[in-house]
Amino acid sequence: MSKKIYFLIVQMALLSCRKSYNPQVLSSPNSFLVVEGVVAAGQDSTIINLNRTVRISRSNTANPESGATVVVESDQGVKYTLTEGKKGRYLAPPLNLDNSRRYHLLIKTTDGRTYASDYEPVKITPPMDSLYYIINRDNAGLTVFINTHDPSNSARYYRWDYTETYVYNTDLTSYFIFDPDQFSDTLKSVLRKPDQMIDTCYVTRHSTSVLLNSTAALTQDIIQSNPIEGIPDTSERLKIRYSVLVKQYALTREAYDFWYNVKRNTQQIGTIFDVQPSEIPGNIHCTSNPSEPVIGYISVSTISQRRIFIDRTELPGWIFPLPQCNPFSECWLRGSPVASDLAVGNVIPMGQIMPADCNLDGIPRPGYAVKVAYYFCADCRYHLNGVTAKPSFWK
Repeated sequence: MSKKIYFLIVQMALLSCRKSYNPQVLSSPNSFLVVEGVVAAGQDSTIINLNRTVRISRSNTANPESGATVVVESDQGVKYTLTEGKKGRYLAPPLNLDNSRRYHLLIKTTDGRTYASDYEPVKITPPMDSLYYIINRDNAGLTVFINTHDPSNSARYYRWDYTETYVYNTDLTSYFIFDPDQFSDTLKSVLRKPDQMIDTCYVTRHSTSVLLNSTAALTQDIIQSNPIEGIPDTSERLKIRYSVLVKQYALTREAYDFWYNVKRNTQQIGTIFDVQPSEIPGNIHCTSNPSEPVIGYISVSTISQRRIFIDRTELPGWIFPLPQCNPFSECWLRGSPVASDLAVGNVIPMGQIMPADCNLDGIPRPGYAVKVAYYFCADCRYHLNGVTAKPSFWK
């Protein structure tokens, strides 16, 4: 028997022994409630997000819990009902809670299951002293920092989140709209009105990292130069104008421990030397089925916040990536339907439709042509869900 034949027989034997492995976790039918948010005790709105966990094998990870009844209740039985905005997002205007009382969250889902968080005291969050940025020493971007302190030395445990907003411009600017209802072929691309321009958008992104710090081991409740976000010098966020709104929350020790475990389990895993995943006990329970796990921790606190703007003119002469898009021509014969890409919106007109000779099959024939660009090159609304309306806070 030759070595080649022997090798082929061994390979076939090994392949015949292989079995597909489908871990049970991929197809687990469990769908646990995830509760996220803070009961705002002061002049801020209370926002609670309800979602359900999904199977790992599913491509769609969004699974909002809609139609639920969500109530904030005090230890004296005073209730405040939240209303649903977007699916799974429940809101209440400023509640002006009594800071001397304790509060918890009550949830009832459409299938009749009920949930409750533990009663929590109101934590008073001190105002942030400053929010600022520093250009990194290697000049490769910047870092946003906060300073804060509590003169009463009672906050001690802190969490932050932030919302970024920045101006995004498309590589190309379209001054025309394709309008198939126009009678004349040469008028099917009409000039945009000012409120129809789609080259400038405002992109908003929310933080996904868990940002924590504690002064429990210090004599004074002072935090200096706590990093919030680092932005590289090539980031599109800094290309025109950038703004970040940072919110600060004071936590109880138990809430801090919860978020600390979340951070360890999600942001500090990757090598054998990192911490191993562990159970993250929250303060929310299923009262209709005590054995059902619930994910989340509901705190009650006032909220402090600050916003800064960073303009490109304030930064060094960083070189941002050059535009990658170029317009090209679409052409179709007279009497034929408009080019399909233009008709379905895959491309956007960059000029007016004009009579032209189309050389589609090697023979020039009378037709119509227009310069176009792919939608993602000329319509900023397709970039990270940008919006053309300027936010009310924008300077």
